[in-house]
Amino acid sequence: MSTRNFNALWGGAAVTNLADGVVKLTLPLMAVSLTDSVALVAAATLANTLPWLLFSLPAGALADRVDRRHLIMTMAAARALVLAVLMGALVLGSLPLAGLYAGALLLGTAEVFADTTRMAVVPMVVPRNRMESAFAKLTATETAANEFIGPPLGGLLAAAGLAVALGAGGVGYAGALLALAVMTGPYRSDCHPGPATNARGLLSDIREGIRYVWQAKILRTLLLVAGAASGCWAAWMAVIVVYAVAPGPMDLSRAEYGLLIGALGVGGVVGASAAPALTRRLGRRVVLAGSMASFAVLLAAPAITSSPRLVAVTTVLGGAGSGAWNVTYSSLRALVVPDEMMGRYSGVSRLTSWGSMPLGALVAGLTAELVSVRAVFGSGAALCALALAVTLRTVTSPEFRRVEARATALHEPAPAHPHRS
Repeated sequence: MSTRNFNALWGGAAVTNLADGVVKLTLPLMAVSLTDSVALVAAATLANTLPWLLFSLPAGALADRVDRRHLIMTMAAARALVLAVLMGALVLGSLPLAGLYAGALLLGTAEVFADTTRMAVVPMVVPRNRMESAFAKLTATETAANEFIGPPLGGLLAAAGLAVALGAGGVGYAGALLALAVMTGPYRSDCHPGPATNARGLLSDIREGIRYVWQAKILRTLLLVAGAASGCWAAWMAVIVVYAVAPGPMDLSRAEYGLLIGALGVGGVVGASAAPALTRRLGRRVVLAGSMASFAVLLAAPAITSSPRLVAVTTVLGGAGSGAWNVTYSSLRALVVPDEMMGRYSGVSRLTSWGSMPLGALVAGLTAELVSVRAVFGSGAALCALALAVTLRTVTSPEFRRVEARATALHEPAPAHPHRS
């Protein structure tokens, strides 16, 4: 492993996720300033997450065909440019709601290609025996930046002005571009020497990635469960701003709302940091099931109370579950999936686990508009409880151990044969 290359990737991910945390808090606040409709406010989250449904598979296939570092750098530059345009329109007072949606869609598209590709770079700079530690560091850092530091910072910046928050996000993406420029060496998979833009080849790669995931029972099951949880999380994120910020039931200011979202990051850092030790002591199945249970609690709390303290505590718990899930699952994926399939697998993974987010945001907006905001939280908690039951019923600890042992055996060097005279 090149320590320099991993540290540059790590630093770039930290700065990118810090900018993401600021921007993702700012987008719904911008929507609230432009419309009184809960559904139209939720549509900002829908636009920002829709690319996970549309582009995850092409992003994964492309990551296996081009230099992965260059692709991530291009996406960082694109996000900085989009934020500059949005900031300019906001300063001039000429940003329509449709323009906000377009900007959110472009930012989400760049995020899909960058994040899917970053997951495929990690095994290229970290040996497999240090994979879990590397993913723990990355996940803890990303969670802290995206959910712990970014949102409170975004709340403070938004209090000073929404354009200020957008400008800070743009500076963050530019910083990520500089961090990635420090990395050395090529980052292109050797499995595709042909043209990167061949459409027929990309479609073939996508089909191969889908077949690979479908044939792996544990990976397939966990992706479907993660998809349900991600949809519920997106539903929570899409409407919590209406429920939390005054005149909503929790009666928070913008800065206080940023602190509430930051509670996700507090838990996420704790969960990600503790995940390797918990996995060794309790096993992957227990850690993943506990993570899913925490999601259910996160969603159930605002359905039954508007107390800022109680909602904040359950938000920390939900963040811890998210961090533990991400590290535990990512390390399993890195152990099992071969490098030449990593980009395509990441694409299928993101489609399944993150592609549900725009659907969750859409359903949340409609449910909040037609029924109530509390109904969004209650139905999400019920769905997460169902996902927990599926996890416990369909995936056993012995199956995890067999998969891990088989993957470890495949990556161990073959024993040397004695010389025969």
